[in-house]
Amino acid sequence: MSRSRNNFFSLTILFILFVSIGVCQKSSVYFKSNDFSLDNKSKQLIDSLSKINDIERIFLQGHCDSIGNNEFNDALSVKRVNEVRTYFISKGFPEQLFEIKALGKRASVNKNATQTERALNRRVEIEIFIKPKVITSKPDTISTTIQKSMSANEVEITINGIVLNEKKQPLIAEISLNDKNGNEINTVLSDKDGKYTFKAIVKKKEDYSLVFLNDSSFVSSKIINASNARKQYKNLKTILPILKDGNKYTLENLNFEGDTSQLIAASLSSLEALYKLMKKNKSLIIQIEGHVNDPSHFPNSKRPATSNHYFPPGMNRGEFNQWLSNERAKMVYTYLINKGIKDKRMSTIGYGATRMLFPDAYSESEMAQNRRVEINVISYKKKPVE
Repeated sequence: MSRSRNNFFSLTILFILFVSIGVCQKSSVYFKSNDFSLDNKSKQLIDSLSKINDIERIFLQGHCDSIGNNEFNDALSVKRVNEVRTYFISKGFPEQLFEIKALGKRASVNKNATQTERALNRRVEIEIFIKPKVITSKPDTISTTIQKSMSANEVEITINGIVLNEKKQPLIAEISLNDKNGNEINTVLSDKDGKYTFKAIVKKKEDYSLVFLNDSSFVSSKIINASNARKQYKNLKTILPILKDGNKYTLENLNFEGDTSQLIAASLSSLEALYKLMKKNKSLIIQIEGHVNDPSHFPNSKRPATSNHYFPPGMNRGEFNQWLSNERAKMVYTYLINKGIKDKRMSTIGYGATRMLFPDAYSESEMAQNRRVEINVISYKKKPVE
């Protein structure tokens, strides 16, 4: 395609699309038995959540363990949820931003059989909904060029390659370039031979994600960084695994804040791709599986858990790993629910550190691969060819 034709397309097809990213940040704070006061670590968690930009609303839901009757626990859950709301308001949030619900002991997450299980039920769940963002997007096309002036810390890169399935057959796939906050910069389609090419202006020292999506394949993503202005991302070869019943797929480049279930912004691209896949395949039923990193040379799992972040009190390291893997799987589940995927199509499970890919991991790369979320395809019915 000639440069003049590229310029013509760039000037005529660019448009502004309002996209609701649908981000929901979910966390929980926990309480001592028969208590509704916030300890310092709970306040630190709320302090960090208060720094989130563009908050649209905050939903608070209070819970108790099974000890005591319904009347007592209903009143206690009200006190807990109001304590959290009051602390948020002390940080400058208006009262009308909050929606609250107190459920007493009616929504337990387990059987309340042990002290640890009861501690998980003495909680207030915090859901923070982010305002939709306005981003620039383009219609699907084989090749596009972004035209804008560059600053000193930006560079124009060329990205091209081929998308294949496991049988080395070319795929028509959607390829999206997203910034570190999950905002879409450019989207193109590969052609019938699986090939694509486009240009983009990016910041030299920032990471970007290149996400690949095909209806009958699992999603994939690559990290792009243009710190070397001369480096061109050409002839990239991407293999998309075919969707099959019983197969497990790692959700790539899905990262959390250390020892928490709080997603970093750069993870939104991978989650958005999974959402699109679920939306396009109405028959796809999945189990979301959480894993954590705890190599064998780390302290014994029976020792008390330690972390700079908040977690339910009284846990040893093994219990903390199980709790954290559950929370991370539920974070992915909650994101998809808030985007409109039906709950009957998804389930969650946490495996703690029992299924590490590298049980004796020493390098950061190996430890990062242990900290993962896998998607287990329970049922998939391929769309008929039209």
